[in-house]
Amino acid sequence: MNEKELLKNLIDNPKQPSVNEWVYEVETFLEDTKNVSEEAKELIRGIKLQGDNFQRCDNLVALLRQLYKKKYDKITVPPITKRSQIFVAMMFSAETDRIYEKVYRPVIQSMDYVALRIDEKQFNGSIIKEITTEITDSIAMIADLTGNRGGVYYEAGIARGLQLCNHPIKLIFTCRRDFFDNEKVHFDVSGDNILLYNDDEDLNNKLKMRLQAAFADKN
Repeated sequence: MNEKELLKNLIDNPKQPSVNEWVYEVETFLEDTKNVSEEAKELIRGIKLQGDNFQRCDNLVALLRQLYKKKYDKITVPPITKRSQIFVAMMFSAETDRIYEKVYRPVIQSMDYVALRIDEKQFNGSIIKEITTEITDSIAMIADLTGNRGGVYYEAGIARGLQLCNHPIKLIFTCRRDFFDNEKVHFDVSGDNILLYNDDEDLNNKLKMRLQAAFADKN
């Protein structure tokens, strides 16, 4: 039985065949794998002294579960397959469509990347699944917060979650300055370094610089 299987067995079969035997097996496992904490020592000591009368065996099992999750139950993120793709999330309107076509797409293409908005893709099935897949497959995501659309925040949340799982996706927030000043973006992202722009030319220049900075360390 390997280390992973042994730990799983100790979690799934607490106090078997007896409390005393089980706790010694736990102690031996933790010592051999160098995972003995002060909390674990205290719980083991109490179980050894009181045996079946000790009411905190579940606490020791909980510590073992935490150890299992830390070592073996890690989230794995799929690799990026479209390393030149930048996903763009924004409010859908005539004005934002114009900005996407006149600024976002040309700037992204000028830097040898491919721009994608989810409404450009033909697919069957769940749009949420497609959005998640395309964001996961992208090297970066631009989230334009103008309009405070829930969908944009949702998509940015997917990218943020991927970053927490060590996915290399870059997340860039943008917003039209007058909207930011008068309407305010959601407080969860208000502390981020949001790229604020006044007009097309301003966005064009600033977006180029932000993308260059984001990929400065790209091999």
